Amino acid sequence: MATLAPIPHPPGWPWLGNIFDLDPEDSLKAIDAFAKQYGGIYTLTFFGNTLTIINSHAIAQELLDERRFHKSVVNNALETIRCLTGDALFTAYHGEENWGIAHRILVPAFGPASILGMFDDMYDILSQLVLKWERFGPKHAIDPADDFTRLAFDTIAYCAMSHRLNSFYTEGVPPFVAAMGSFLRESDGRASRPWFLTWLMRARNAKYEEDQRKMNELARQIVEERRANPGTRKDLLTAMLEGRDPQTGKTLTDENIMQQMITFLIAGHETTSGFLSFMMFYILSNPDVYAKLRAEVDAVVGQERMRPEHLSRLPYMTAVMRETMRLKSTIPMFIVTPFEDEVIGGKYLVKKGENLFVGVMNIHRDKEVYGEDAEEFKPERMMDGKFEALPPKAWIPFGNGQRACIGRAFAWQEAQLALTTLFQKFDFRLADPEYKLQINQTLTIKPKNLRIYATPRKDTTFNLGLAPTPSAVRPSKGTVPVETVVVDSKLKPMHVFFGSNTGSCEMFAQRLANDAPAYGFRATLGTLDSTKSEIPSDGPVVIITASFEGEPPDNAGQFVKYIEGVPGANAPFSDVRYAVFGCGNRDWVHTYQRIPKLVDATLASKGAQRLLERGEADAGGEGFFESFDDWESKLWPVLVETFGAVASKDPTAGLDVNMSAPTKRASTLRQEDAQLGTVLENKLLTKPGAIGSAKRHLEFKLPEGMSYRSGDYLAILPTNPVSSVRRVLARFNLTPEQEITISSSTPTTLPVGQPVNISDLFSGYVELAQPATRKNIEALIRRAPETGKTHDALLQLLVDYVPAVLEKRLSVLHLVETYQDIDITLSVFLTMLPAMRVRQYSISSSPLWDPTRVTLTIGVLREAALGDSQELFQGVASSYLASLAPGDRVQMAVRPSAAAFHLPADPAIPVVMFASGSGIAPMRGFMQERAAQKATGREVGKTILFYGCRSPEYDFLYGDAELASWVAQGVVEVRPAFSRATERSEGCRYVQDRVLHDREDVIEAFCRNAKFYTCGSIRVAVGVKAACMSIIEDLLKSEAHSNEHDPNVKTADDFWAKLVNERYAADIFG
Repeated sequence: MATLAPIPHPPGWPWLGNIFDLDPEDSLKAIDAFAKQYGGIYTLTFFGNTLTIINSHAIAQELLDERRFHKSVVNNALETIRCLTGDALFTAYHGEENWGIAHRILVPAFGPASILGMFDDMYDILSQLVLKWERFGPKHAIDPADDFTRLAFDTIAYCAMSHRLNSFYTEGVPPFVAAMGSFLRESDGRASRPWFLTWLMRARNAKYEEDQRKMNELARQIVEERRANPGTRKDLLTAMLEGRDPQTGKTLTDENIMQQMITFLIAGHETTSGFLSFMMFYILSNPDVYAKLRAEVDAVVGQERMRPEHLSRLPYMTAVMRETMRLKSTIPMFIVTPFEDEVIGGKYLVKKGENLFVGVMNIHRDKEVYGEDAEEFKPERMMDGKFEALPPKAWIPFGNGQRACIGRAFAWQEAQLALTTLFQKFDFRLADPEYKLQINQTLTIKPKNLRIYATPRKDTTFNLGLAPTPSAVRPSKGTVPVETVVVDSKLKPMHVFFGSNTGSCEMFAQRLANDAPAYGFRATLGTLDSTKSEIPSDGPVVIITASFEGEPPDNAGQFVKYIEGVPGANAPFSDVRYAVFGCGNRDWVHTYQRIPKLVDATLASKGAQRLLERGEADAGGEGFFESFDDWESKLWPVLVETFGAVASKDPTAGLDVNMSAPTKRASTLRQEDAQLGTVLENKLLTKPGAIGSAKRHLEFKLPEGMSYRSGDYLAILPTNPVSSVRRVLARFNLTPEQEITISSSTPTTLPVGQPVNISDLFSGYVELAQPATRKNIEALIRRAPETGKTHDALLQLLVDYVPAVLEKRLSVLHLVETYQDIDITLSVFLTMLPAMRVRQYSISSSPLWDPTRVTLTIGVLREAALGDSQELFQGVASSYLASLAPGDRVQMAVRPSAAAFHLPADPAIPVVMFASGSGIAPMRGFMQERAAQKATGREVGKTILFYGCRSPEYDFLYGDAELASWVAQGVVEVRPAFSRATERSEGCRYVQDRVLHDREDVIEAFCRNAKFYTCGSIRVAVGVKAACMSIIEDLLKSEAHSNEHDPNVKTADDFWAKLVNERYAADIFG
């Protein structure tokens, strides 16, 4: 038995311990000094609590053995943070169920293919940083830590959650970032402070709560926006909202989703921004490194914009990044604890549950591993095989084992893209050549007071070039799972199995299965665990798998256990013919390809026939996808020859696709004139921070042969929000994949006589948000218990029908959700729902601009919760339109507006327009038409637009572009009314106020036989009429006018009626 020794410990004060040895602003300095004094392990005490800190690689190797130790989130700063992040990935306790569920759902979203798919979005955000530094000019001292924080913060929000935070367009520190920094500092302080001292700090406690509120508010906002506008992006947020754990079948709760989001927003930007900042310091402090790095960027990328294939061709940059991570890991420590009492270092006893701090930065400077120059920045130590030759666990900036950073590949690609592009564009130098590195510390670290100059390079013509990057991922030849395709009896059987956590191996396996019919094979596809008791022998077996820290993927563990456990005598797999392809990352050098190698070797050693040498792809190296392409190109000839398959010349062999008419839904719903148009553009018009509904501009390519006039409507056939469909499925215990067949003895707008997907049915054929009718409620009463709360509540709804149901917009769906004891079948529920109807929107363009294209200007309806529900009310059509992306096909038809709501045939006739909010839509079409007429030399009459909105900065639609241009061209005069900025609109709050203010112009236009148009809500129309009536009454009283007007017009009402009949048209909504 080993002789135990006490762990070294610096002297301290009674009870207070070593509290005075640490600078609260930079505690790492003292921890580093103690490491030099006391060696590989020592303890510190604070208020009676003991911290054991490990600084040597030799001892750390023991602590990183996950069979003996696991991550600790107990009695440390991470546990303090749980008040905000709960059981999210970073702060979950060991073994906590939600960690496993979330990890299995989220790992595929961080796989190589997914990360590569984020390349253009990363470049989009990076371009904002480049443009900012370019505008600053060469004499502005840049704070790289601040701007890299904005870059990383906006990047994780946009790439992972499709949410633009626009940090580069706001002054000061983003509120979330400020709250996060304050929160993390206080959390760190609370972890080492006696509870009663924290309790006494009332102001700090209030700030702590407020910081949490701000961060939760952003997370909630992002989730609510996504639920209202699901869209088609398959990002991290989609995975969390829609994903289901493959092991347990469970999903993530909304609370956990928000906690995960906050975790990603914190961890995903705080560490990457520090990494980039430290990298800039080391590069600019070492001229030889600077010169080599820039030469490599120029040689590899040159003056073109960076593409994904460049990522793996920058070995010196990779070395610079690894060396930076070695010297300044942005998370300088992580904490583990033993499962049982353990002796480490051969003589130090540590107790079960005791927190042990793994000092990453000091382990990375261990001279036993890195030599006497371990303190120096030398990228060369990470090149030419030296990195791969490091001992296990000698480079651990991303943590260890199953709790290592899930976003490693994301951060690496983001940093590499940023560094390359910045060095393409700028020359850099330190603002203070004598600057010595200082540390700003929370739970992570960043450089403090570092400033740099960025001068645009004169020796290059590089520009950002924001066109989308061609994808490096080869598209699959088909997306239909092979099990469902038409089977040719001549095809040979083939079996494709995959082991995959991130989705890459599954993607490769699907490609093989899709390609199989073209080479004469009928493929089945499954996980490795699906064949854990018998390997097929009637055809080739292709295995594609990965390793994770040397262990099998979640869906391959049972298979590996099976093949290892089968006795090797008598060649048990002698009838099996197989090939193996492995995925991995060479950064995990000691476990790289362990499972693919094990599977390959085990099968061969137990009699199986290897058809092709094992292939491999390195996710961290060059040509991850190309490696599979090369291996696949060798595989098929071997399989065809070995099994006598007949390859087809048709690349789609095995697929038989029959499509229904694209307008079938419209036809079923009796919208026979609907045709398919195409979305060309969908952009947000209102600025971030705007109050009220978001306003969007959409542009469509019209169906062939469809035409319109300015002022007409575009009828849109929408679909229900995905969240509403999910509510139906949950209420009736259905799954999205289920199909039903409907039969009806009466005419119906439902699809009858054929199988229809349940999600498609409730998405596109019925209205889910329409208020329940009295008849609906009476039917529900008949299906509710005869007595009790539900019966009484439904009766009361009948009594108070208008305020309780109509005004609150309570739908049948809401009622059957709220009262679960209503015994209602799916068929009865369907009979209560009205058919999906088209929505008409005023067209906001003119055919003189382009007769084949049309635009809409819409407000996205999202209002307060319904009754006691927490479900936001969403406008069906506006939410549908908001979710569309360029290329989407939309059922549409042009419908003519009232004859009076068109411009006069003579463009010389003056026009006066009144509108507010999205009511500007037809007016924009009118102005666009008059601009086109004026451009051809035609005389255009005076045109005035009275327009109401809240603010010139946030929701003055088209104000800073088209309206300004048309004003400058003399096409229109704009008279705004800003309800929240009246000082900018002559003191006028609403449209009617501005009309009265500019009454002389209105009178002059009337006298010149102008036509008047109103578009907006009922409130706007009433206000405009009241203002006009006031002007009319003054006119009737004036002697100058008394002899001019029609003698039959004796009152203001008569005057208004005559005006409406001859020269006034209105389009009122809401």
